[in-house]
Amino acid sequence: MRILITAPSLNENENVSGISTLIRGIISGSKATFVHFPAGRKDGGKFDFSWVLTQIKQPFAFNSALKREKPDVIHINTSFEPRAIIRDSIFAARARSSARPVLLHVHGGRFVLQDFTSSILAGRAEQLLKNASKIIVQSRAERESLLKRIPGLDIAVLPNAVQIDKIPQAAREPGEKTIIFFGRLHESKGLNDIVESCRMLLEQGFKFKFACCGAGPHREPFISKMKEILGERFHDGGVILGPEKWRVLNQGDFFLLPSRYEGLPIALLEAMAAGCVPVVSNVGMIGDVVKDGRNGFIIEPGNLTMIAGKLKMVLSESEITLQELRENARKTIREKFDFAEYITKLDRIYSEMTRQ
Repeated sequence: MRILITAPSLNENENVSGISTLIRGIISGSKATFVHFPAGRKDGGKFDFSWVLTQIKQPFAFNSALKREKPDVIHINTSFEPRAIIRDSIFAARARSSARPVLLHVHGGRFVLQDFTSSILAGRAEQLLKNASKIIVQSRAERESLLKRIPGLDIAVLPNAVQIDKIPQAAREPGEKTIIFFGRLHESKGLNDIVESCRMLLEQGFKFKFACCGAGPHREPFISKMKEILGERFHDGGVILGPEKWRVLNQGDFFLLPSRYEGLPIALLEAMAAGCVPVVSNVGMIGDVVKDGRNGFIIEPGNLTMIAGKLKMVLSESEITLQELRENARKTIREKFDFAEYITKLDRIYSEMTRQ
């Protein structure tokens, strides 16, 4: 079975997005043969003339790839954000016209659950969804939201997963606790909330370390502010790969993600599997994974008092309590988000689509 799959750059040095991480795992784990068609901006890329020219050329390049590769299934990875919707609606229309089945894989985005603010964008999203033979979403809530807009869509719920067997375990060192942000540095991740909540904690006498690993369009101002506030207690890890990623996660105590919107972040699943206690917004599917006080803690995005309060609480917890939370976090990922089961379900979807 031959799959043409769209995704951002799969080079970890160029893109740290969860979509890229997931697609690398799919390509290495699935029984199918894959042809990757790059779609999406690299970290640090600018919206300049070169970017515009690339967008103009992409539909023609996509057409050429369809004719050259003759795939059995076309797997389009998207997020319900304006640029992605516009780009992928064009891809889906071209793919559908080739008389091959189209699998649309929706990786969150603000408009999966929220109403569109533009009728034009809503129209493009409708075209994108209707041109898909089958759709994958992260949660039942997302499925219900899309079906409410367009009844009759064939939608499967397949939450993200991680390769648990590749994640090493290590005991935490005693001493000052470390908070980690790991992933794409974009304002939607609540970066300003992280800055201000850390400022509040320091003003109230709390001592902690903070490690930031990742890249993205808002990296520089975030790093600058965090260094100004925390000084030597702040570590800028940049883009971390392979064993280094697990080393950093195994040294962290808490994973902080006060996002405004999410699907199901791969970074969250990886952090929990490595034993970090999550302190995260209840957006997207996160509330289905993190149970407040049991395997992590839930916060409201934008509520600085609550974010700082939860962080003060976890920084004050006993090691016995933290160890229980770590074990519960690992258990959640091991039992519900194992990658081997994910691949089995995805391969079944591919097979069913080729028989339609």
